[in-house]
Amino acid sequence: MTPAAGPSTYTMSRHGWISVEYDQRTWIPCPPVFPEGEDRDSWAELYAAEWWARSGMGHGATGVTALAMTLAGIHEYAYAHLPVHRGFIHLPDLTIVPLLVSFGLWEAAGEPAAQLRILTHADDPEAMHKPQAEEFRTDLLGPGLKVIAYTRKDQVVTGHLNYAWRSEEHETALRMFTGTPDLGRLQRAMPDIERLARGVAIIENG
Repeated sequence: MTPAAGPSTYTMSRHGWISVEYDQRTWIPCPPVFPEGEDRDSWAELYAAEWWARSGMGHGATGVTALAMTLAGIHEYAYAHLPVHRGFIHLPDLTIVPLLVSFGLWEAAGEPAAQLRILTHADDPEAMHKPQAEEFRTDLLGPGLKVIAYTRKDQVVTGHLNYAWRSEEHETALRMFTGTPDLGRLQRAMPDIERLARGVAIIENG
């Protein structure tokens, strides 16, 4: 039976995972777990220091610490509150706010086209207007669905960008998503997000 709600109604895929080729000058990997000897704080401090060092901008310890706290906060919130199994933070330069792009890997369930619409919220009743849905195909993932939608809560409009694909071979449905009330920030990130999507492949888990 196809679930009638959203991604939380699905079980995490047991068979599929993702391989991602990405621009290391644009994206900070935001992993669900860290290698032994590392943790959220050391990860955040490492990338904050690296991003400032290569920015060419004058900075001190305060700037590094502030960015590290932001990155750590994004990580903590994402894995505590979002249906995300792996993430990447868009930060092509330090003049803009970091933007998390998340991936969820779910069991393939029900009719493929219907599941993609569920994962992308293509029929979201809370959207201000009918969501904009179109096919989005990549060489590695094949045909998928891209949906742009806007919601309003307490007079704040949030833009949502969702993609989904499905691999019958790996019994996996993949969702890629982000959202922000800074609509200009979302628009600026879209070309890089689409390039990131084209570097994603579904692979055997483990």
